[in-house]
Amino acid sequence: MFKSKPLKPLAYSLILLIPFFWYSCSQKKEEYKAENLTTPKPEIKLKPFAENNGVYPPDSIYSGPFFKANYDYPESVAQKIYPWETITDGNPISKENASEYIMSIREYIYDAMSVMINEPKKWPSSIYRKEWYNMAWSAQAYKKTKWEGLETVYGTMTGQVLKNDIFKDYGFEGPMQNHALVYYNDIASLTLNELWKKNDTSGFYPEYTTEAAQFKQNAIIIKAAGTTATGEDWDIMEGAGTFPIYREMAYGPEKDNGPILQELAWIQFDIIIKDTVAAPETGWVFSTFIYDKESDGKTTFDRLELLGVSWGNDPGQLDTTKAISQTYLNPDAPDYYKANIGYGERLSGPIDVAMVGGIKSDGTPDSVFILDEAGKPQGGKSYLHFRASACMSCHGTATFPPQNDFYPSPKQNLVYTDTLYNPSSKGWSNYYQNRAGNEIMPALDGKQKSIMALDYDLFMQFALNNSRLSGNYNDKPEKPEGYNELDHKKYPALLMPRSK
Repeated sequence: MFKSKPLKPLAYSLILLIPFFWYSCSQKKEEYKAENLTTPKPEIKLKPFAENNGVYPPDSIYSGPFFKANYDYPESVAQKIYPWETITDGNPISKENASEYIMSIREYIYDAMSVMINEPKKWPSSIYRKEWYNMAWSAQAYKKTKWEGLETVYGTMTGQVLKNDIFKDYGFEGPMQNHALVYYNDIASLTLNELWKKNDTSGFYPEYTTEAAQFKQNAIIIKAAGTTATGEDWDIMEGAGTFPIYREMAYGPEKDNGPILQELAWIQFDIIIKDTVAAPETGWVFSTFIYDKESDGKTTFDRLELLGVSWGNDPGQLDTTKAISQTYLNPDAPDYYKANIGYGERLSGPIDVAMVGGIKSDGTPDSVFILDEAGKPQGGKSYLHFRASACMSCHGTATFPPQNDFYPSPKQNLVYTDTLYNPSSKGWSNYYQNRAGNEIMPALDGKQKSIMALDYDLFMQFALNNSRLSGNYNDKPEKPEGYNELDHKKYPALLMPRSK
């Protein structure tokens, strides 16, 4: 069984010579709890635009470079014709041209992303780094909301612990955890500027409106994820480049011992683009690339091969025995993707936990209960594993305040639950609809709490929740004239779940 280990100084110096990502749905059977987080003297000085979470490793094990978030959002971006626009030629994409479409986008961002993946030591000072931006209210750690911030070494956020048996059929049995980076391109950052700086450049007075949360055409968001299971532990990751992070371990002998320098292997890279021409029903195209040791690529980034592309939820096809039309899967993708592919062969990457349930890191089973078709427990059944989610169904829940689980569950305000709707029910189909990014996904229990649709961006949902910590915070600029502040008692910061 794989046992994570701290990265020793010599080992770190060696991996820098090796050529070496919104956010997935965290797991924990714990409800969001609306608590009164209005203490006038918080434990920390709130910094909407913090550089990172402030937890640095000692010089004896790592002395830099360090991650510093980039909030220098542009206020305008010159218009131009992009390569993928010539591929769509004014038409929606299809299975026939989805690969060509997304590969043209990958090629467009290739120079920057290849440095980020292949040369981690060079990335922080790279000429490309300033062209990729970070989300406000995400870098700092907040105990009140259990948000761990972006770590100091490579700017990753803590991801899921995958169950011991998820990749059992693919040569790995044991827990693994992923950690991911999220970056926004210049066009995407126009929205971040509108959301966080329109009313006041301090970030303390966000524009809490659906309109402010909408991304512009050709906005690109990337997520790059590494796993604690490196090539030493899992044959599938052989030859994968690595990068360092400074985080606590979620399992194993180092758990609860504080942060350690860890060595992660690149396993997944996602490109998400706002394109209402290519995807008129949702406005977004999602894509995932995964590590393929059999690839002919010369570098790790080159060996991140296309898994698939998705531009809709196929709402008319919930029968898993029939083909869907709004997802393309690469027939040559490495087989291990099948462990966590989405519901009905919808797109989901290896670290995205579309498959719920399984054996936990302590060896105990963690089953999921499926209600009957009438939504009642009487005729329901428990399963050790159940395929329940996909990229677009999960991100379609992005609203503020949150009012739906990331998974098809009757419980509100959960990120992971042990109770799911039946796939034949209205509750399940509510998750597999094609909605525009400015449309709030309804809560079927009638408790409609959301006031903002967040255009498929769950990272924005977490950041907006963190921003509510400033409700009764005194050490901030005076409220801008005419600013309509949200009622802090009605819209408090919520306790967010941690990965289990």
